[in-house]
Order: sequence, then structure tokens, then C-alpha cells
Amino acid sequence: MNSVTPLDVNRKINALPDDLLQEVDKYIDFLNFRQSNLSSGLSEKEISLIEKGKSDIEQNRTIPHKEAKERIKNYIKNKSL
Repeated sequence: MNSVTPLDVNRKINALPDDLLQEVDKYIDFLNFRQSNLSSGLSEKEISLIEKGKSDIEQNRTIPHKEAKERIKNYIKNKSL
């Protein structure tokens, strides 16, 4: 495998259309996050779940804590009947 330098990567990034730069930026953030967390002992699966949670928050796919507690309470109540 050929060695890739930061200059090589920079040339490729500069050749991308502007509308892709935000995706590249997010991916670089993900790679940095993954690298820092792999060295802290998190598994790939754990990192994936954290990223999913972050995405859920960004996309407003969450519910308030109070509502979650109520749902759990009702679930337990219905299971015990």
C-alpha cells in the first residue's frame, strides 16, 4: 500500500465540489473521535452507538426524560398485569 501524505489528501479535498466539504468535515471529525476513543478502550460497536445517539439528537429523534420515565413506568405496569 502506498504511503499517503497530508498534501495528497489536501489536494483531493481541494478538488471536491463545495457541497461535499461538509460531509468530509464530519467524516474527519468522526475519524478523530473514533481514534481518540479506540485508544481509551471503547469498541467499534460502542463508538457506533455513540455516533447513532449523536445523530438522533441532531435529528430531534429523542424524547424528554420525563416522558421516557412515564413510558417505562407504563411498560412495567402492563408487563406485571
